Amino acid sequence: MTRTRIARRLAVVAAAVTATTVIAWPAHAASWTPAATVSAPEGVAGQQQVAIDGSGTATVVWAERRTNDVDVIKAARRSPGGSWSSAVTLSNSERHAAEPQVVASDNGAVVAAWVEDAAASPTDSRRIMAATLGAGGSWNAAKAVSAAGGVSRPRLAGNAGGDAIVMWHQRNGLRTSRLNAGDTTWATPQAVSASGRQHDIAMATTGVAYATWKDADGEGIDRVKAARATPNGSWESAATLSRSDRHGEEPAVAVDDNGNAQVLWVLRSSRRVVQAAQRTGTGSWTAAQSLSDLARNAVKPEVALDAEGNAVAVWQINLDSTASAVAAATRTTGGTWSAPQELTAAGASPQVGIDDERNAHVVWLVNARSDSADDRVEAMVRPPAGVWSGPDTVAAESHMWSVALAVNGDGQAAAAWRQTESDFSRVRASATE
Repeated sequence: MTRTRIARRLAVVAAAVTATTVIAWPAHAASWTPAATVSAPEGVAGQQQVAIDGSGTATVVWAERRTNDVDVIKAARRSPGGSWSSAVTLSNSERHAAEPQVVASDNGAVVAAWVEDAAASPTDSRRIMAATLGAGGSWNAAKAVSAAGGVSRPRLAGNAGGDAIVMWHQRNGLRTSRLNAGDTTWATPQAVSASGRQHDIAMATTGVAYATWKDADGEGIDRVKAARATPNGSWESAATLSRSDRHGEEPAVAVDDNGNAQVLWVLRSSRRVVQAAQRTGTGSWTAAQSLSDLARNAVKPEVALDAEGNAVAVWQINLDSTASAVAAATRTTGGTWSAPQELTAAGASPQVGIDDERNAHVVWLVNARSDSADDRVEAMVRPPAGVWSGPDTVAAESHMWSVALAVNGDGQAAAAWRQTESDFSRVRASATE
């Protein structure tokens, strides 16, 4: 798997006021390929996700309308220097499917997971399905991971060796199942929590996994929780990370190769504030630290760790009811979080990855808010101990939505987004060369 997430978070420390930095790209920066349509050009497609393996081969998955009532999960791939392949259908072409996820390993193994109706005329019969990319580049037949009924929101994680773990919500509880590298059968699902929402999951190269979610306490306050599982082991009791007097939401988690974890979330106070807590191995979680500027509303946090635990966090700043910007903070292994830095004066829903050389990669969406101007997907890169460079325009098109990002250990990246025109909705993608 890529060693970063894309696309998936308690004394309060005041953060410094952010500052906008826009610097020319260095001459050696990789360039993004021209955007290509990977879904049906005149279809209805979306919910796109992207992964990239150790060789730089990218995989995009998405949901695409087959008939008026049935969406199917499709996938397309691109090797470095090549073109995007024709789309293949991963799910049952007669059953409605949605919410695809995808991860890729350093050695080229790819796993996709999604929610699919178990019956042609379903009555609460959705279940988690998954497919793997086999030798020779062909997808193996999809297999059921969960029982049917009450299933939603799969979240898939993996590691560099090809292990995968999927987490989902089922009948108020949270469950997971693993697929170890080389296996063809998913493990029996395990319970993580009897209740919870907005979950996220990450897995280390060792197979250690971390999950985070929000769950209401006895007073009705949403609290951010996290738990750890050993390889092929059960989930430990959850730790509560957020405050008891404020709602916590939008948790995101990342893990390094040594099994150390970072969780980010949003604390709802007079302002929405991004907070973080970390855990070293089998130790305890630290007290929460506020990362974002306390004078601005911060939402949609994302976090990535490299193999050694160096971290980068990004989030969206809501400037007013329609305008937003993107901010970031970094943390070296064993160090403290930097002051937040505003990366762009306009941007939304940032996604982040970090490679093995500690270069941080961020993409976000800029909505033009005008029919006379194009929306944009923009990107920035930050070398270790350096400054952010960019923004670089990945693509500029009308009506762009929900960008996804994947980064591998060598710093190769791929992005995918949805673009609408008239009655059509397409999935578009680009990669660095």
